[in-house]
Amino acid sequence: MNERRILALLKSGQVLFHYPLKVYFQEGAGDFGVSVPKRLFKRAVKRNLLKRRVREAYRLNAARLEGRPYDIFIYYIGKQEEDYERIDKSLAQILDDLAAR
Repeated sequence: MNERRILALLKSGQVLFHYPLKVYFQEGAGDFGVSVPKRLFKRAVKRNLLKRRVREAYRLNAARLEGRPYDIFIYYIGKQEEDYERIDKSLAQILDDLAAR
């Protein structure tokens, strides 16, 4: 997902929230992106770890969307490093809410 598409999604997309994730989405080509803020996690090792956890949770739960093409951008808003189970549970709930729309 390139910067122009991310900015358009942030500006005109809808938002779902379940701690520690905030998800921007709109119907589209099915693009996917993840962001973990440098302001909250100074070390790249922590940011990359959290991005890997979010990507893996999305990979395992993407089937909940039932093939509906959404552009999705996930923003990690937690102030602390959360374990994988918490991230997976949050993302699963968000995707269930999205599939119900």
